[in-house]
Amino acid sequence: MRQWYLIYDDYCDICNLGVEKVIKLDKAKLIKLVPLSNPQVPPNIKLPTKEEMQKQMYLISPDGVTFKGADALAQILTIFPVSKLLGMIVSFPMFRPLARLAYAIVAKNRMKLSKLIS
Repeated sequence: MRQWYLIYDDYCDICNLGVEKVIKLDKAKLIKLVPLSNPQVPPNIKLPTKEEMQKQMYLISPDGVTFKGADALAQILTIFPVSKLLGMIVSFPMFRPLARLAYAIVAKNRMKLSKLIS
C-alpha cells in the first residue's frame, strides 16, 4: 500500500478536528497520522524542521513530495472520492491564493480558535 503521512499539531483542537474528518474519510487507511508531539516516520521520509511543522500541517506523498498548509489540505481532499472535486477546486490557480490566505489566518490563530471550540 502506498502510504501518505500527515503531520499535524496534536495539541491544537482545530487541528484535531480536521484529523477526525480525515479519519472518517480514510476508510482504506491511506494516510498515516503523525502527531507533532511524536513525529515517527520511516527513515527514508525527510521531515521539515520542528519549527516549520509548528506553523502548518504537512502532507508527504508516497513518492516523497511534501505539501504544506492549504496545499496539503487540497491534496488530502483529492485523495478521497467524496471530496475530490472540492480538492480540485481549492487547487485551481484562481482559488489557490485565497485558500492559502484563509489557511494562513486560521493557522496563525489556531490556538485562539481552539479555545472557542473547546
